[in-house]
Amino acid sequence: MGSGYIPAGCIAGEHASMVKDACYYRVKRKYAVFPSARASQAIAKCRKASGHTRKTKAGKNLKRWQAEKWKNTKTGRPCGNSKDKTEYCRPTKRVSSKTPRTSGSMSSAEKAKRYHQKQAGKRATKT
Repeated sequence: MGSGYIPAGCIAGEHASMVKDACYYRVKRKYAVFPSARASQAIAKCRKASGHTRKTKAGKNLKRWQAEKWKNTKTGRPCGNSKDKTEYCRPTKRVSSKTPRTSGSMSSAEKAKRYHQKQAGKRATKT
């Protein structure tokens, strides 16, 4: 949301940073894990359908994330799946130079190490 932009369905009188549109609340009710990348994607899709597009750096990154096709390294299911509470996800496609290392470019030992780091609550370092 740019400066001064208030989408239709917003509550008037609230502080600009606190204003949420109808798409935000609709998606928040639908997704068990919120906020998440999948939920952000659904908000963007809802806003696009109503004629509001997000032409910011965050919107561009979300489109890149969607094109990368992130999947769980253990099960192969898409990331954000409610069945996989402790998932370790990697992209399956390299879209740009900003794409993190894909699952195919990592050894199985490295994937296992990062999976266990995540289980222990330690954030994996960027690669």
